[in-house]
Amino acid sequence: MLSESPIHIRTTHLDSKLQKRLLWFLQQPGCNWVLSRCGEEELSVLTISRRGVYLTNGTERLAFHPSMAIIRLMNLLQGGSDRFLDATQLKPGDSLIDATLGLGTDALIGAWAVGEQGEVLALEKSPILAAMVQDGLYHFPETIPRCNNQAKQDTWNALVQASKRIKIRCGEHGAYLSYIPTNSVDVVYFDPMFRKTHKKSDSIQPLHKWSDHCPLNHTSISEACRIARRRVVLKERKNSSEFQRLGFEILYGGQYSSVDYGVILV
Repeated sequence: MLSESPIHIRTTHLDSKLQKRLLWFLQQPGCNWVLSRCGEEELSVLTISRRGVYLTNGTERLAFHPSMAIIRLMNLLQGGSDRFLDATQLKPGDSLIDATLGLGTDALIGAWAVGEQGEVLALEKSPILAAMVQDGLYHFPETIPRCNNQAKQDTWNALVQASKRIKIRCGEHGAYLSYIPTNSVDVVYFDPMFRKTHKKSDSIQPLHKWSDHCPLNHTSISEACRIARRRVVLKERKNSSEFQRLGFEILYGGQYSSVDYGVILV
């Protein structure tokens, strides 16, 4: 269940750029913000600073960052493979719906794969996460580090270009998919938040509080199959019963990975 507790929001400085960014967040629908001042001790705080935006909840901290997308894309640019792309089979010019955006790592890889003529629509039920990722993508060019390694610099530049192809919509994916015309997108992708987060998964522990933990339902999968021209893909824990329950054929691979992908060809 999504957290409905108010989140305090503040900037670290009074300069115009941060104040403009603060105003943008305050205008995002569905976010339960409470203005706060630095120095006030609150449990949940969204801080807008010159070094970026981050959400803290007690000792946990969450921020938008391309994260594993950098490593994955560098591997792809060097001729490697990616299990997400193996499962989705995305090609230049394709359209993708990422129905469970989260922090957008797969959406970024998908946006790179579909190229300049492709498009990615990303759906996120949590207004907080949708706002954080939208802000992160908009300010993405400002976060590029100076890299002595040309391959890494090229990877960052490629991700920046890919980020411009992602359109984010906040809402429940089942309802949103029902309004999309039949056979209008190439691939629909689901990566629901794991309902049991392992302690070793420190990177998604903070995300867990602000995300939707409800399991996928058959109605959402049916709508995805209706609108997809080629395939619907599900990412879940290895040996998860969700693949069988929802009618996905497991694509085995990644011997040492904790996740598997399932596909429904349409």
